[in-house]
Amino acid sequence: MFSWGEDSQRGFRLKDGSETAPPTAEGLHHLQLGYHITALSAGRTVIAFLKSNGNAFIIPIRESPAGSRVRGKQKFVKFKDKIKTVSCGDDTVTLLSKGGQVFCVDRKLVPRPMQTLCAVSQVACGSHHSVALTKDGQVYTWGQGSRGQLGLGERQPSTESPQHLNSLSAVPLVQVAAGGGQSFALSVSGAVFSWGSNHCGQLGLGDTTDRHTPTPVHCLNLKKTTHIACGKAHTATLTKDGGVFTFGSGEYGQLGHNSFRDELRPRLVAELWGAKVTKIACGRHHTLVLTDSKRVYSFGCGEQGQLGHGEESHPSVPLPVQLPQDTNDVIKNIFAGENCSFAVCTSNEDVQEEANTVTDCFDHMMDKWTAECDSKTWKQMKQEIHRMFSSASCLNASFLEKSKDEHFQTSPKYCGLNLPLAQLAFQKLVTKDNVFAEVEGTLLNLLPSLDKQPVGVEGLRIFLILNELLHVIQNHKPPLKSIKLAKAIAAAILNLSVGNLQVIGDWWSSLPSSTMSKHVEVWKQALSVILFNEPVHRSSEVKNLLLVLQLMYNVNHRSAEPQKMPESEFCLLLTNKTFYLEDWKLWRFGSSYKKNTEPLILCSFPSVMDLESKKFVFDLNAKFTKINEMARIIREFGFPMPKDRLFVVEVRRGSVLKDTFEHLAFTNLSHYKIPLMVYYDGNLPGRNDFYGYVKDFFYEVFHEVVSAETGMFMYNDSKTLAWFPSKAAPEDQRYLHFGVLCGLALYNQCIIHLPFPLALFKKLLGVRPSLEDMMEFRPCVGEGLKNILEDYTDDEIEILNMDFSINWDGTNVDLDPHNPEKPLTGQNRKEYVEAYVNHAFNTSVEGVFQEFKRGFFQVCDQDLVKLFRPRELQDVLVGKDFNDWARLKQVTVYEGEYDTTPLHPTIQMFWEVFDDLTEDQKKAFLCFVTGFERVPILDLEKFKMKIKVPEVQGPPDQFYPNAHTCSSDLELPLYSTKEIMQTRLTEALSSNKIIFKEAGTEL
Repeated sequence: MFSWGEDSQRGFRLKDGSETAPPTAEGLHHLQLGYHITALSAGRTVIAFLKSNGNAFIIPIRESPAGSRVRGKQKFVKFKDKIKTVSCGDDTVTLLSKGGQVFCVDRKLVPRPMQTLCAVSQVACGSHHSVALTKDGQVYTWGQGSRGQLGLGERQPSTESPQHLNSLSAVPLVQVAAGGGQSFALSVSGAVFSWGSNHCGQLGLGDTTDRHTPTPVHCLNLKKTTHIACGKAHTATLTKDGGVFTFGSGEYGQLGHNSFRDELRPRLVAELWGAKVTKIACGRHHTLVLTDSKRVYSFGCGEQGQLGHGEESHPSVPLPVQLPQDTNDVIKNIFAGENCSFAVCTSNEDVQEEANTVTDCFDHMMDKWTAECDSKTWKQMKQEIHRMFSSASCLNASFLEKSKDEHFQTSPKYCGLNLPLAQLAFQKLVTKDNVFAEVEGTLLNLLPSLDKQPVGVEGLRIFLILNELLHVIQNHKPPLKSIKLAKAIAAAILNLSVGNLQVIGDWWSSLPSSTMSKHVEVWKQALSVILFNEPVHRSSEVKNLLLVLQLMYNVNHRSAEPQKMPESEFCLLLTNKTFYLEDWKLWRFGSSYKKNTEPLILCSFPSVMDLESKKFVFDLNAKFTKINEMARIIREFGFPMPKDRLFVVEVRRGSVLKDTFEHLAFTNLSHYKIPLMVYYDGNLPGRNDFYGYVKDFFYEVFHEVVSAETGMFMYNDSKTLAWFPSKAAPEDQRYLHFGVLCGLALYNQCIIHLPFPLALFKKLLGVRPSLEDMMEFRPCVGEGLKNILEDYTDDEIEILNMDFSINWDGTNVDLDPHNPEKPLTGQNRKEYVEAYVNHAFNTSVEGVFQEFKRGFFQVCDQDLVKLFRPRELQDVLVGKDFNDWARLKQVTVYEGEYDTTPLHPTIQMFWEVFDDLTEDQKKAFLCFVTGFERVPILDLEKFKMKIKVPEVQGPPDQFYPNAHTCSSDLELPLYSTKEIMQTRLTEALSSNKIIFKEAGTEL
């Protein structure tokens, strides 16, 4: 070993029995010890070191009569256990046994155990405080804490017994370090946390404020930090790539930045570029580094010769220590104490450093746990399982993505996990029931104790890992086996702060789409198991599961394409609608139905309902409301009900819209909830055509209301979409009635001709229209705005010479009325685009749209309408195009005389005629049979046409085909020839968009 610095020649017993060794010209002493030193620490009044055989020795330092500090002789610490490492404070020596026990050595050299500590892997001493790291990743501190160096908060300035540092309990730590009054912890993926004294910036946080709790050193994020060393008031960190960062006090040049000023943030020691550093050590005011070429460099205070440069100076840049070159020894390690330095040599590589076990917990455990064993071995394995799964730190250190050191890139955007590895491990784990039971029980105890605000993002990995565990359990165990654990995990997730939930969400959304879908399925399956079991327990635990799924839905909603999952993947597939029936009853009847309960889904979680379930609930409520209103009228007025108490709309064929608006002007609002009846020209529909008349009514009234003749709307350039005009007066009752008609159509389950952009349905549901809506309504304008927002450079926008004045609906508008003719610039482009879209879809139509909305919700219950997403509401109201004519032929059924195999000749003839129709004629035929130009979105799969022979008096060739739209029945006469059939069918389709006349009238 080489030793230099204060009284460096004294204290160690040499191989030849002497107590001193001659120095070199530079003041270095080459000490022939005859044994390997594996650990060494030097404090203000003591030096402690450890031999490779596990024996510990202490060298006291006393003050001589002349005032200098003088080392005494080494003394053996008598102790039965082997020692793993030593650490010294100013006046204390702490030993760590290989069994993980911590001992404090008193002045009589008697080790006294710290009773509350066990299974410790590391210990570090500052001037008057100590920090310990256990094998399961937990941190304990004790000693003086007036500057916050214990990390326990401002209310605990000191303590003699070790205290658990709970704020770091979930972080997978690999090292702790301590200096004068500062403390550090290092995570497995290179995150650094500091607390304590910071008067010189030695915490690396960019200021000089002390910290009383662990704080992330963000400047070191992604630097791949692997080791930390602390001096009195300065700190050095080492990266995996061999870089050294220093910060804190630079008074003596100990930071190596060619200056003597303090550094408040970590700064790379540039003078060491090109030399890969493998070891670092800090003395009181100096720093040592060891490179892969086995050269030692030093910088800082050299007053006691501790730099090994042969002169007392304060070099502020790294300079090589002048070690003798005529020996066969190779520098293995370096140590720095108060004012002295040491370089340990070895001629072989037999002495291996012990690897940290936290990161390798799962490597060899799974096969062992799942193998057959006796009771004694199982008892030991239970302890191992408990140690593993009772520590969030151990779990968070497992399953790291180690390829290319990717886990060192862990950040709020990247989790650093190899989740497929976790899945493989858990698949082994669940094969044994007793192992799974032990794991589950341990996790159920751990989860409630997790900190809702863990320090650093690595503590959040556990939630992705446990999601994988739930997935494996659900795939290999009975459905109910995962429920208890799922509830506990959900509660722990929801206990986190908003910021941490954001991190988990960002991690989840960055995973492969297959993994995202798998994690969503975990929570869907847990919910489905609960909701399928009756009675449904409407507890906070179940609500937590819904909230977790809602959080994932919200994250996905914010995600950009193509990473975004289809929203339908979040829907629960509850084929049994009993749960929704119960939920609706609670919503409708409240506390009068069931006490101390509330709807689980209808009020807060429509995102988990599929469209069929939403429409089921909406239609159920509409049906009940109609029945309830009818019953009320019967109770009040008896039966038959007075006509003025019913909702009857009488219209004439030639003026349907005019008559409808006049009728609505005098209709009581309560009538909207009653079943709608339509009379055409005073004729009451037949029993089988009742619903058909209603569909016919909505068909005609909406084709008229959105036509250009009414002047109610403006249209896009292609005349395919309508929108509210900016010049319309809110007092115009037609817009109120237009909203009523839309509400009535939804309430009465009729699809309508409503050629409006998605923005209409967004606004009904309180969703703000966006640039995408402008691109739908006016593609040219939308593309131009998109170019301004995303494509044009600032200079190109300058060349456009545009301002905030636009022309919309034939009117010139200042988008910023407080600043007329405000120029468009690269800096305000986003403001311009948002103002343009806002004016088109909000400001310019505010009055008339509010009237439309008021009319709509006079009919429909707003709470239930809000179950739908904008696109869903549009699909339900407007329906879907249908052009799968082959499918129509495939699902059509035949009744009576036409029900034959093979197909009846008339039916064969019909399909030949149908195949010859144009696309427009086929759509007209669809409307003729169903009453809809488009197909109801949810009836698309259920839609079937029935064809039968009509009962007619006279030759069949004289009659038109007859349709019953309420049941999609087609009465097809037994025409004698294909030509006659084609003529009758095409005449029927062309004589009107829909045959309002009594079909079957004799020619």
